[in-house]
Amino acid sequence: MSLLRRIERNRLPQVGEVVRIFQHGRLIASGRVICSDRQFVSVAGKGIVDLDTDELRRGLNDGSIRIEREVNF
Repeated sequence: MSLLRRIERNRLPQVGEVVRIFQHGRLIASGRVICSDRQFVSVAGKGIVDLDTDELRRGLNDGSIRIEREVNF
């Protein structure tokens, strides 16, 4: 896997992105990122889910969390 692909996969979601976030294969958040700062990432879909950025980083690094982004061309 190329370095750029690994960096993109491990990047935290940014405001405005449409994402689905899975932890251990289970969907924990789906929708548009409405807030992303040093402490929390908020995802609005069917309700609002606040995720701790430290836990997201740890999960991305150990592979327990996966982020799927909607790609618009």
